[in-house]
Amino acid sequence: MTKRHDPRHTASQSTPAFAAPATGSLPAKGLHVHDGMPRLDPAPRYPWFKRNLSDPFFYLVPGLMWLALALRHGSLSLPSAANPGMEAGGLWGESKSQGLELFGPGGQRHLAAYVRLERGNDSGEAASGRALAAMAVAGLAFPVVGKPDRGYQGWGVRKLMDDRDLRDYLIPARPELTLLLQKLIDWQGEAGIFYIRHPDEAQGRIASFALNYAPHVVGDGQGRVADLVRADPVLRQNAEIYRARNRGRWQAVPDKGEVVILTNARSARLGAVYRDAAHMVTPELEACIDNIAREIPGFHFGRFDIRFRSIGALLQGRDFCIVELNGAGAEMLHLWDGRKSTLEAYRTLWGQYRALFSIGAEMRRQGHHPTGLRELLRLQRRQEKLRRSYPPTS
Repeated sequence: MTKRHDPRHTASQSTPAFAAPATGSLPAKGLHVHDGMPRLDPAPRYPWFKRNLSDPFFYLVPGLMWLALALRHGSLSLPSAANPGMEAGGLWGESKSQGLELFGPGGQRHLAAYVRLERGNDSGEAASGRALAAMAVAGLAFPVVGKPDRGYQGWGVRKLMDDRDLRDYLIPARPELTLLLQKLIDWQGEAGIFYIRHPDEAQGRIASFALNYAPHVVGDGQGRVADLVRADPVLRQNAEIYRARNRGRWQAVPDKGEVVILTNARSARLGAVYRDAAHMVTPELEACIDNIAREIPGFHFGRFDIRFRSIGALLQGRDFCIVELNGAGAEMLHLWDGRKSTLEAYRTLWGQYRALFSIGAEMRRQGHHPTGLRELLRLQRRQEKLRRSYPPTS
């Protein structure tokens, strides 16, 4: 089991694929979705390709990009060498807790407290007892967030309010699952900060900064929550998840303009709404993230998923909490901004992959070996097998 301290007020600059963004601000007008976050502008919630293309079809072109870079560099799995401190570089199926364990003193001050729990073969009641004991040792109290240690895209993430929720979460979990119980950060702001530092550089940079709004519907004074979900081509794909999460409100009619949050978990798969906020990045925020990232052994490329109290405080490099670290397999979340075209999304992925392969190539020159294809496939198969056994998302 692992304990991490709660964040407190802390403050704090290549490969030219991404330039440092200029500072600025988001429009003051728009829909209020979360306290502490800029209002959501009236632009499309999701890009055209999210609304109209299946994931396999959309990722066909990025797959060809990856293949072209692999042929250039002589290795399909070269990116797994980019972050040698992480399992397979964080490319596929890595342990989330293993990445969090790498944080140095500065980063630990910003980490959400958590414990790691092996589900095991005992009963749900016994597993719940072990979890409560581990939480007590770590100083964790409800509410907490339960999540798979080898999870992705919000699968199996659930808010747990009390002992009963914890027991119900553990009962269906398979014995081989490892779970994280993490302090629920009640700050509503959420963002994905993508960091890149080439091994030849003394300092890294924020290559992408995206604000993340929870899946939600807006009342029109006539339709039920269920109707509003089914009217949205993206949200309707997860209607059963939202219905289970909102049983008390599913048949209710929200007032006109009322925002109804559908899930605590936020991911593109679940219908989260993203906004590119790269123009807001400040030198203070970039320096703070760079200091945290350079404390992580061998970390050059990946995304910090964070919660924050207010956008103003975040831009000063304070009052934010890191809930997850994603490595070489992470995406720059701003490509899911509804204002982005398919071509812009592909340009983003091409630049991201080029930087990743370049870092992997340099680490290979320094003697770090990429994970073999057989091992990567084993990690992928294990992750997919585990995913099918994750507890339901809420």
